[in-house]
Amino acid sequence: MIAALLLALSLQQPHPHENTPENLKLLFEKLHKAITAGDDKTALALTNSLIPDEATLRKGLKDGIAPEALAQALEFFTKQLPGEDAKRAKLFRADPASTEVRTYAATTEDLAKYEKGSTAFMQFPVGAKKLAETVLRPGTTYHEVVLSKPGAEAGMKFHLFYWAGDRWAMLGPLWRAIK
Repeated sequence: MIAALLLALSLQQPHPHENTPENLKLLFEKLHKAITAGDDKTALALTNSLIPDEATLRKGLKDGIAPEALAQALEFFTKQLPGEDAKRAKLFRADPASTEVRTYAATTEDLAKYEKGSTAFMQFPVGAKKLAETVLRPGTTYHEVVLSKPGAEAGMKFHLFYWAGDRWAMLGPLWRAIK
């Protein structure tokens, strides 16, 4: 009975989350294909799986975060994200020709250092440095995801994905919200 329930749940989940950069890459490949194909149901499920609730958000932010900073982060996700399912399903939309997905990783400490030539410096926006210095959880690895045309260096970039213990979650451009 339990095995049947677990199988049913796994079939409902459009992507099994695992704590590997390859898994994050596969998630974005599925998401891009769903968006490009107009499969809003799958795109919405994948997108919603990345949006943090308060408990998941706390796993990406340091312990003892100022209550006003946490409130600003929560407000960012409740007020800035599209409320309509059709719009939310396209939150991670990129050029349909951008089929190459790359991920880049840096720890909170790497982001805070932001050393010239490092992955943090080359791939993460300077706003990530500000967050690392103020609110990001120490010892956590954050990822940038890039969707580009095959062989192109530049593309659409999505910010600050982290492993929340059971799934991938994103902080996005949270530096715009936390004062």
